[in-house]
Amino acid sequence: MEIFYKLYAALFPYLLCIPLGYFLKKKELVPKKYIHKPLLFVLIPLLLIDNVLETEMSNLIILATMSFSLAFFVTFPAIWAFKKFDGLDKPLLISSFSFFNVLFFGIPTVKAIFDQDAVTTLICIYIGTGLFGYTVGYTAVAKSKFGIKKSIKEALKVPFIYAFLLAISLKLFNYELPEFFTPVLDVLGVIVSAAGMTLLGMNITMINFKDLDLSYFSKVLGIRTGSAILIAGFLLAAEYFIFDLLNSQERSVYSLIPLFPIAATLTVFASMLGSEERDSALMIVLSMVVSLILVPLMAMIYS
Repeated sequence: MEIFYKLYAALFPYLLCIPLGYFLKKKELVPKKYIHKPLLFVLIPLLLIDNVLETEMSNLIILATMSFSLAFFVTFPAIWAFKKFDGLDKPLLISSFSFFNVLFFGIPTVKAIFDQDAVTTLICIYIGTGLFGYTVGYTAVAKSKFGIKKSIKEALKVPFIYAFLLAISLKLFNYELPEFFTPVLDVLGVIVSAAGMTLLGMNITMINFKDLDLSYFSKVLGIRTGSAILIAGFLLAAEYFIFDLLNSQERSVYSLIPLFPIAATLTVFASMLGSEERDSALMIVLSMVVSLILVPLMAMIYS
């Protein structure tokens, strides 16, 4: 139960930003663009550059590839769920399956059961899921509103991929950020998580929880979690038998990813595009409830 306490204590300040966002939206005090634009165009790219520069290239390649692959392959169960059950828009369902909240849920989780190296592992994993989310995922969300060509153009406007290429270039030249940037970037990390939860709270104002089809969402989230576990297990087995480059802790950290909720990035994208804002927030909230149970249970096994 100690892990439950540690995890909830770490998450609680950020979770408080959800009702804050709800209040801000209800009172029309802050436009959503004042939150999602700085997130997408300034804060997240800066954090990405720092994260890439802090990781080992070998771990970055293998873990980012594995997490990108997980985000890609889990889209196929999403397509099957769309065809099987009448409910959410197809692009939104695909994005919901492939967006994993690696940092917000991941960092307090791995800190509770592993050492500091586990955070570095998690950052490598995040880069892979981020690359998928900010390219394919963003395009999928945009398709809820635009055609495919317009969606790709919208995705190319987001600077994540350019920040990643810049970070890789700097890393190849062994560039290191000045030390005085470290505390600033730590604060920015907190701001990003808080802002994402605030935006989630603002989009929750659109949800009528009394009219929810809990049977549908239970099936969809069950398929998302179950298929992600199977795919992650296959990828871990393939890495072990073919390459065997990861240590046991790195594999344990990776195995937690399927249990993480849908990333708040999904509702940031939806707000940016003005599309599927209500349903994106709904999927995130419901997946978060599931993860608040499953993640600590798995953490207890590892501890």
